[in-house]
Amino acid sequence: MSNNQNKFQGNSKYFTISIYCIVTVLIISIIVRAVFLWESTSSTLGNLLSTLSPFFIGILIAFLINPLVSWMRKTIFKKWLHIKNDALNRMLAILFSYVLVIGAITIGLIYLIPEIIHSLTELLNKLPEWANSVMKFINNLSKKYPDINFKYIQDTITNTDSTLQSTLSRLISNLTTTIVATGVTVLKFVFNFIVAIIVSCYLIIDKKMQARGIKRVVFAFFKQERAQKIWNIVKRSIRIFSDFFDGKMIDSLIIGILCFVCMMIIGFFGFTGFTESALLVSIIVGITNMIPYFGPFLGGIPSVFLLCIYSLQSAFILGILIIVIQQLDGNVIGPKILGDSTGLRPLWIIFAITIGGWFAGVVGMLLGVPCVAVITGLMEDAVDKRLDEKNIDLPILKNEKVKKTKRKKIRNQKK
Repeated sequence: MSNNQNKFQGNSKYFTISIYCIVTVLIISIIVRAVFLWESTSSTLGNLLSTLSPFFIGILIAFLINPLVSWMRKTIFKKWLHIKNDALNRMLAILFSYVLVIGAITIGLIYLIPEIIHSLTELLNKLPEWANSVMKFINNLSKKYPDINFKYIQDTITNTDSTLQSTLSRLISNLTTTIVATGVTVLKFVFNFIVAIIVSCYLIIDKKMQARGIKRVVFAFFKQERAQKIWNIVKRSIRIFSDFFDGKMIDSLIIGILCFVCMMIIGFFGFTGFTESALLVSIIVGITNMIPYFGPFLGGIPSVFLLCIYSLQSAFILGILIIVIQQLDGNVIGPKILGDSTGLRPLWIIFAITIGGWFAGVVGMLLGVPCVAVITGLMEDAVDKRLDEKNIDLPILKNEKVKKTKRKKIRNQKK
C-alpha cells in the first residue's frame, strides 16, 4: 500500500458537519446551564454587563451625539467657516460637540441638583399644611353629615402624611449623602463615564473604518449573496436606530423649549411657581419625552407635584399645559419629525416599552422601541419578499401604500 493511500485527506463536507455539531453542543450546554443554574448564570451575566457597561454607554452616546457632530461638520465648519480639510473639519466638529454637550450637562447638574433638593424640602414642609386642610374639610363634612363615619378616611390621611414625610426625608437624606459622601461610587461612575466618552469618540472618529472592517469580516466568512443580505440587515438596523434617536432628540428639544416658553408666559400673568420652576420642569419634560407614550407621565407627574409647592391651582394649570403640549406633540410635532422612523403601531410601542422597562428599567424603555422596530422592519421585508416571490398582492391600507413603496425603492436601490 502506497504512502499516498495512507495519507489523511480532508473532507470539507464532514468538516462542516463537525463544526455544526460542535456549535449545537455548545448552544445546548449554555441553555442547560442557564436553566438549571440560573442564579449563577444571572450573577455571571450581571457582572459581565456591569464590566462592559462603559462600552454599551459609549455606543449609546455615539448614537446620540453623532447627529450633532454631522450637523456641525456640514453646516458650521464646512458651509459657514469654509474649512475644506475633511480630517480637520471632522476633528473640530467632534471636539466642539463634546465640549458643548458635556458643558450643558455639567451646568444642568450644577443647577438641577440643588433645585431638586430645595423643591423636595419645600414639598416636605408643605405636607403637614395640606394634611391639616384636608382634615378640616373632612371635619366640616362630618358635622354636616353626622351619620357618615369619616374616621377611616381621617386615619388614612394621617398615615399617608406621616409615610410621605418619612419617605421624602429619607430620599433627601440619601440624595445628599449619595452626592457628597459616597466617594467610591462617584469615582467609579466618573471612571465609567470617561471610558464611555472615549469609546464614543473612537466610534465616531473611526466609524467608516469600523464599518469597513465589519463588512470585510462578513464578506470573508459568508458567500457573497448571503453576505450582502447580512450587510443590508446591519445597515437597515443601524438606520432605524439612528432615525429614531435623531428624531426623538429633536422632538424632545422642541417640547422642552415649548414647555419653557409657555411656563414663562403663564408666570408673566401672575401665576405663582411657573417662572421659578420653568427651567427644571422643562428639562424633566424634555428628557422624559424621549420615551414614547409613558414619557409624558414619567415627566408630568413629578412636575405637577413640584408645582404643588406653590399652589394647587398652579399644579392643576401645569397638568393641563403638559397634556396640551403632549397632544400637540403626538398629533402634529412628533409625526412631522419622526415620520416612519419606527414604523410601529401604538400596541407594539407599549409592548416594547413594557418589556424594555422590565428588563433594564428606564434605559430599557428607551431602547425597547427601536429594538422592536428593527425586528418588525426586518420581518416586514421578509414577508414582502416572500409575497412578491409568490406573486401575491394582498389589499393594503391607504397609509401602508407609502411605506410599501418606500421599501420597494430601497430594495431596488440595493439590487
